[in-house]
Amino acid sequence: MTRELDERGSVRAITSNLFITAGGLSGTSLKARKLLYIAIAQCRKGDKQFYEYEISVQEFARLMDIDPSNLYQEADKITDELMRGYITISDRSGDFEKYSLFSKCEYKAGSMLKFKLNNDMTDLLLALKGNFTQPLLSDFLHMNSPYSMAIWHLMQREMKSRKPGLTDEIEFDLSLCELREVTGTENKLKQLCEFKRRVLDKALREINDNCGVEITYENIKSGRSVTGFHFRAISPYHVDISTLPPEVLEKAEQIKHRISGNR
Repeated sequence: MTRELDERGSVRAITSNLFITAGGLSGTSLKARKLLYIAIAQCRKGDKQFYEYEISVQEFARLMDIDPSNLYQEADKITDELMRGYITISDRSGDFEKYSLFSKCEYKAGSMLKFKLNNDMTDLLLALKGNFTQPLLSDFLHMNSPYSMAIWHLMQREMKSRKPGLTDEIEFDLSLCELREVTGTENKLKQLCEFKRRVLDKALREINDNCGVEITYENIKSGRSVTGFHFRAISPYHVDISTLPPEVLEKAEQIKHRISGNR
């Protein structure tokens, strides 16, 4: 059974948290990762299996930012990568499970691209009861780096898939080890300054530009070594309530209670 693609701005890519840190994803290219997230975002509540989805070649070119003259070559390369791609779920005991990402990709020149996720991954993507994250698909589609996609997905796990409101602050910690794992830089960019410049800071600029947040961070140290980062997320239109006059705060509380009382 084939379903039409849902690209609404409210569509979310819902995954188990195990999926976010799975081995194998860090080597996935930007375009392949975007198509993977598009496929994941098509899953609906109540689905028991994955369906086949199709997208017009024109829409595919737009979403992937592909020159139409290179459409066949790019589609061939991206689908090859996703058909060969896999993820590894492992635990501390040394046990692991590996899953192929896609079970099918089909390209019809001048017409459409069809794709289907591997049904063995249903436990990671369907009927999730807890321990899952649901960021907006649109956040990922505007990004230009797989590092940004990986780090934002990890941040959304810690932010409980939320974004801060006008007066909210969301604070959370991420270890350097986990950031390196999801970006595939365990054995690259060993100098912290290089990791920050080429991975973390670059990703944060893109996240801040595209995801409706402003995120800053401070180092977390153990002795003289940096072991992680403390992040603070606010709205781009953040209002510091400590600077507001008491009468404004009182009025806001009255409105808040009136709204909650009408629910």
